[in-house]
Amino acid sequence: MITKIVMPKLDQAMEKGTIGEWLKKEGDKVEKGEPILRIDVDKASFELEAERSGYLRKILYEEGETVEVGKVIAYISDSMDEEIPEEKPITVEEAKPVEKVEKTEEVVEVKASPLAKKLAREKGIDLSKVKGSGPGGRILAKDVLAYIESLEKPVEHKIIPLSKIRRITAERMSLSKRTIPHFYVQVDVDASELIKLRQSLIPEVEKLVGVKLAYDDLIMKAAAMALKEFPILNSTFEENGVRIYPSIDICLAISVDEELVAPVIREVDKKKISEIAKERGELVKRVREHKLEPKDVRGGSFTVSNVGMFGVDWLAAIINPPQAAILSIGAIKDTPVVKDGRIEIKKIMKLVLSVDHRVADGAMGCRFLGRIKELLENPYILLKDGI
Repeated sequence: MITKIVMPKLDQAMEKGTIGEWLKKEGDKVEKGEPILRIDVDKASFELEAERSGYLRKILYEEGETVEVGKVIAYISDSMDEEIPEEKPITVEEAKPVEKVEKTEEVVEVKASPLAKKLAREKGIDLSKVKGSGPGGRILAKDVLAYIESLEKPVEHKIIPLSKIRRITAERMSLSKRTIPHFYVQVDVDASELIKLRQSLIPEVEKLVGVKLAYDDLIMKAAAMALKEFPILNSTFEENGVRIYPSIDICLAISVDEELVAPVIREVDKKKISEIAKERGELVKRVREHKLEPKDVRGGSFTVSNVGMFGVDWLAAIINPPQAAILSIGAIKDTPVVKDGRIEIKKIMKLVLSVDHRVADGAMGCRFLGRIKELLENPYILLKDGI
């Protein structure tokens, strides 16, 4: 037996309704009283229930089409073999032609049922982000609801426990930014001669101490020589004044296993380049093997941080308290430079000095950084204490 499903008259003023969403597909088994369709009328939506059990044999109107009250919109049959009328009834709306929800200002460019669009508008959902489960990927109301539910679910974030070193670093850096008024000075260094000097010294230093000479060794020596001339930056701020450190002990920032430590090389100003290289090599080895001792990280009057190895041009570093300054070094890169009215390509390295403004002013910071620039651009001065 074939039973017609018609567009119902849901209230006295209703003359037509829009197929909002088919809750069953053609061929689905339906039970009496089970919702099979949502119908949109004005700003409301209603579910139409099956009058009897059977199969949804044929759907005559697709989602979004508007149909007059009383028109047949689908058939329910006892089996899928029963014959049904093949002709689709013509409505008044089809003659106009058919009015579809997609023609209103509320249209979106994705395929979606009117109810899905209505829900999306009410909840402020971008339908292009919703995956449709309907025919041809059409977005249904249940897809919008599922998307909304997914947004409301709390996101489970992975918590990485802080290591002891990371916790100490976090505490010290937070203290530094809260209590130390930083200012920054930046300068470009022509590293052409520095590169030549290092290349010429690598075999000699390796023969003397078994370590390959690094730029850090030469830069720490330059910083130590400049600190000897500008001792105010080899200091710490205290309540009753500025305490000048008696020794130039330089911390070198080393990154290993996503952690940053800054072991100390002491009396750098008095050491030969090869001695600095040897101590730096031993410290790096102990850091990598996690064998640093407390004495390796205690004290320190100034810090050098080389971020150039990461390909970074420059970094405005946070001062390592209670020190008064930190020097960061960027990567050496080919850079166009104007010289005597001509453009030349030079090996340029950027230096950034972070200074505690309570200890020194901008003029002092500029002169100090200028002196380091002078030493690195004329690096043979660094060999005054020998190789």
